[in-house]
Amino acid sequence: MKIGTVTFHCSYNFGSALQTYALKKYLTNLGHEVHVMDYRSRDFDSYKLFRKSGLKSYVADLLFFYGNLRRRNSFQSFWRNYFDMTEHTYAGDGAEREMTEDLKGYDAFICGSDQIWNLDCTLGPVPPFFLSFASDEARKIAYAPSLSHAKFEDCNFTADDQKNIGAWLDRFDAISVREISVADQFQRLTDKNIVETLDPTLLLDLEDYKRIQSSELPKGLETGKYIFAYTLWPNDDMIRYLDELAADRGLPIVYYSKKPIRYKSHSINVWGIGPADFLALIDKSDCVVSNSFHATVFSILYGKPFLTFGTEKSSSRMKTLLAKLGLPEDHLLPAHFDGAGDVKPFASELDMAKLRKLRVISERFLENALK
Repeated sequence: MKIGTVTFHCSYNFGSALQTYALKKYLTNLGHEVHVMDYRSRDFDSYKLFRKSGLKSYVADLLFFYGNLRRRNSFQSFWRNYFDMTEHTYAGDGAEREMTEDLKGYDAFICGSDQIWNLDCTLGPVPPFFLSFASDEARKIAYAPSLSHAKFEDCNFTADDQKNIGAWLDRFDAISVREISVADQFQRLTDKNIVETLDPTLLLDLEDYKRIQSSELPKGLETGKYIFAYTLWPNDDMIRYLDELAADRGLPIVYYSKKPIRYKSHSINVWGIGPADFLALIDKSDCVVSNSFHATVFSILYGKPFLTFGTEKSSSRMKTLLAKLGLPEDHLLPAHFDGAGDVKPFASELDMAKLRKLRVISERFLENALK
């Protein structure tokens, strides 16, 4: 079967890239011909090397030019190696029409995973992320897109938006989401049953990731002799905690940030690395401290000691992930953790039998959806 996937594949974000890879790899392993639709929503403008949005942005672009260039090249190399994207890039006002015309030869389209249905992230519904372009003949499947929030901002979920979303959902052959706890916002718009499936990164085994991770660490790093800190959102409490942890263990902090973070401890900024390096940094670290969903996923898969700082928006999905896998909720720190108590990263053995049972549900969903 010829399948096209639509997701946040090109946002220069480790989780986005790796979930795109995971779904494509899983489907390819089943014998399907799979292509990632190179659709660039308006969000992609914020990731361009030069944004052309005023003097301040221009100065920042020049200041961080070489790091940004390395970052872009690292990610685009990963895309070329593993995504098998469509030759044409679809972007701008005519993208939906062009996709409708060009993509008629596909048997099925799958939208997901990542936060393509988080309307507060996309500032309202983005039609191609709901497969608006797909023909009536092609099978239309949602695999584990994340809504993220229990309630969207009214301006991003208007009455017209809800009407359009309901019409798009009614065209689907099968619908799943990553967190069923927040799916009621869409379930009430359609008679189609919405179920819960695993994030695609959990469909693959550790060896699938070991094969694509970098063979070497960034220059100057040694296995087991650094703390990997991945901060998606600024967090002063997390910075203070990492400084204390680094001092206690006598290890440097390896972090990833466009703007340098002023740690008191010795720290190394690896801004510019790609997804393959990200996996290697997790694999070879002493421990991982993050506030990222996918950094948490890969810490679990690699069996690393880890702690995850919750946020106002992400704590619910982190709890859901840990609960699903039967892991202690102590891995998750509250959104405003002040560092009190002797809290250290720790490892929890992943119950593979439990993960396999969860996979079966997701695998059956895809198998039935593609019939």
